[in-house]
Amino acid sequence: MRYVIIGNSAAGVFAAETIRSLDKSGRIEIISDERYPAYARCLTSYYLAGQMSEEQMMIRNEEFYANNEIVLNTGQKVTGIDTAERQVRTDNGHIYGYDKLLIATGASPVMPDIPGAEMKGVFGLRTLDDAKGIAACAGQGGHAVVMGGGFVSLKAAYALLKAGLSVTCIVSSGQILSQMLDREAARILGDLLISHGLDIKFHADAAEIAGDSIDGEMTARSVKLTTGETIPADVVIIGKGVTPNTGFLSGSGIAVDRGILVNEHLETTVPDIYAAGDAAQALDILTGQRSINAIWPNAAEQGTAAGRNMAGSPVVYEGSLGMNSADFFGLSTIAAGNPKAEGDEYEVVKLFPGRHLYRRLVFKGDNLIGYILVGNTARAGILTSLIRERVPLGSAKNELKQGRIGQRLLW
Repeated sequence: MRYVIIGNSAAGVFAAETIRSLDKSGRIEIISDERYPAYARCLTSYYLAGQMSEEQMMIRNEEFYANNEIVLNTGQKVTGIDTAERQVRTDNGHIYGYDKLLIATGASPVMPDIPGAEMKGVFGLRTLDDAKGIAACAGQGGHAVVMGGGFVSLKAAYALLKAGLSVTCIVSSGQILSQMLDREAARILGDLLISHGLDIKFHADAAEIAGDSIDGEMTARSVKLTTGETIPADVVIIGKGVTPNTGFLSGSGIAVDRGILVNEHLETTVPDIYAAGDAAQALDILTGQRSINAIWPNAAEQGTAAGRNMAGSPVVYEGSLGMNSADFFGLSTIAAGNPKAEGDEYEVVKLFPGRHLYRRLVFKGDNLIGYILVGNTARAGILTSLIRERVPLGSAKNELKQGRIGQRLLW
C-alpha cells in the first residue's frame, strides 16, 4: 500500500504515526513545502518572544521519520493532483503515486491588497520561517505594526512587547478578539494590554505600507492608516485571518467550499483521498454542519482518525469544536463552543467573580453550548467536556451558574 500525505504539521504527522501503527509494511511518504521536521505552529509567538527555542518547538525529530520508516520530502510544493492516475505533482517535477492520499496542507495568512504589502519586513505569522524573519527585523527598541485584532495578531503583538519593541495594533472594528469574545471579556484583556504598553488603534485600517530601498530591496518603514495617521514600522505583521491551502486542487474533482469537504470518515468527494486539519471542512459538533475549526487539537484528532480510515481500520469522526486560548501577562483567557450566541433561544449568564475575572456561560435548553473564561481557567476542560459530550445538565445547570458542579468549585 502506498500512502502519500501532503503536509507535515499536526494532521499529517498524527496520520502518518497512526498509519504506521496499523500497517507495518506500507510505504508512507510526506510532502512538505517547509524544510523542518514537524513542529508546533501554535508556538511561533513563544519563539518570537524568546520564550522557546527552535528545538523546543519540534514535536517530532528526524529520528522519528527514520524509526517509523516514513519518507519526509521537504522543500517541495504540491502543484496538482491527477486523481485518475493517482499521482501528486510538485513544483520541482517530482511525481508521487498513491493508493491512499491525505491532504493536510493547512492554511495561509490572508494578505491585504494594499500598496507595499509585498515589501521586505511584511509577514504573516504562520510558520517558523515567518517567526525567524520577524525576529531578524524586530530589534529591541524598534517599532512593530500588527494588522488585525484576533488571537494570532494579539499573540504576535504580545510576543513583540515582551521582546522590547513598541507595538501598535490596528483593529478595523471597535473590539479586539471579536470572533470569540464578547465586549466585557475583550475590554478586560484590552485594558491589560494597553496598561503594558500596547497601542491599539480601533476603527482604523492600513491604507498603505511605505518603505525605503535598502540594498536594492524595498523594505517597510511605516504604515499609513485610513485615518490619515502614519505609524513607524520596522516590521509589519498581517493577522487578518487565514485561508485554507486548496488552490492546487483546481481541476482535480475534489469538492471545495470554504475548505475541502469531507464526510464522517474524513474522505473527500474522490474515493481514497482524505483531508484533515485547517484545510478540511468537517463536521462541527454543535451545528451539525461542516465547518473549519482551525486549532491544533482538532487537527491532531482529525489526522489520527483519517490515518485509521486510510489504513483500513474504520472510525467515524464525531466532529470538532471551536476553541481559542491565550495568556497575556499572566491573565489567561479561553473561549469555546458558541460563546457569543444571542437570541431568545439562548440563556446567557454573565459572572464577575473578582477583579480580572469574568465568566460568560451560554445555554440552549438543558445544554451548555459555549463559554468565555477570563482569569482562573484551570477547570475549563470540565466545561469543554459538557459541550462536546452534549450532557443534559438537569439540576446541575443552576450549580454551574454558581460556579460549581456538585462539591467541585469551578472558580
